[in-house]
Amino acid sequence: GRRVSLTLHSRLVLVTTAVLILGGAGSYLILEAQHTFRDFSLGTRVWNALFMSVTARTAGFNTVDYSTTADSTNFVTILLMAVGGSPGSTAGGLKTTTVALIGLLAFARLRGDPVVSAWGRSVSNETVQRAAGLFVLGFATLTLGILLVSVLELGGAAEGGDQGGFLGHMFEVVSAFNTVGLSTGVTPGLSPGGKVLTVLLMFVGRVGPLTMATA
Repeated sequence: GRRVSLTLHSRLVLVTTAVLILGGAGSYLILEAQHTFRDFSLGTRVWNALFMSVTARTAGFNTVDYSTTADSTNFVTILLMAVGGSPGSTAGGLKTTTVALIGLLAFARLRGDPVVSAWGRSVSNETVQRAAGLFVLGFATLTLGILLVSVLELGGAAEGGDQGGFLGHMFEVVSAFNTVGLSTGVTPGLSPGGKVLTVLLMFVGRVGPLTMATA
């Protein structure tokens, strides 16, 4: 039969997506075993873990209440939301290829290799620089958003480890910027300033930080 050869872009998308889905699902199975998954059968646990892993990067639907999940689980969800979907999709986030290229860039530099490559194929310097720029802009926007929401909502008070504390608000910022739609339930309690900031983050996240910077 005719041999099908995937482009480097397609390979990066497929491999990174598979790693994120399986890695996320595995993390949820372990972290929620004694929490929301405690009374579930094995099959139900697996399907819920897979669903949570996929939906965190694109859809924003939920089968569990994120206000009852462990802090470690919510942090994994934050990481998945930050990565987001793949180029060409309507999903938000940094994109799978961007994160993959940053990882390949770090690996190449550690080896002392001036060229970023994968599966024997090199990646153009322009593409790598663009990915690095998107990563830095996205990370900076998220960091600033988390700082501002913390100041507006938490002030100078030390909050406990509850879902309405720092992690809950960090979850809210990352979800808004990456246009995911998930929440631990703090949205209705946000101050007017916090709600406006959340709206702005959704707008910038949808339009894209690179487009906003260019404008």
